[in-house]
Amino acid sequence: MYTLGAILLLAVLLSTVVAVIDSVFEMAKVKTLITKLPVIGAHWALIISILMVWLLKAYPAGGWGLMFEEKWENIVANGAIVYGAIPLKDAVVAMVNKGLRA
Repeated sequence: MYTLGAILLLAVLLSTVVAVIDSVFEMAKVKTLITKLPVIGAHWALIISILMVWLLKAYPAGGWGLMFEEKWENIVANGAIVYGAIPLKDAVVAMVNKGLRA
């Protein structure tokens, strides 16, 4: 249960970090250049997620026993899991908002 909570909180943090980085790049007028790059532009949030996991040294999937031998594998796998949890985070937030208005 705590692992899911950690993943959801990291997904919330990722959404905020991506929004801030996008706004900074837009202000610097380089966002269009980055989004036009073939691989980087299409997977921008995933790259940020992997970098965020690396900087925070947070491996939330380790709570479920998902640990790899190499450190970089843990970073990439946990970054991908946090990135994949964004739709789940959106669903949880929508559910909480519905419950609070009822």
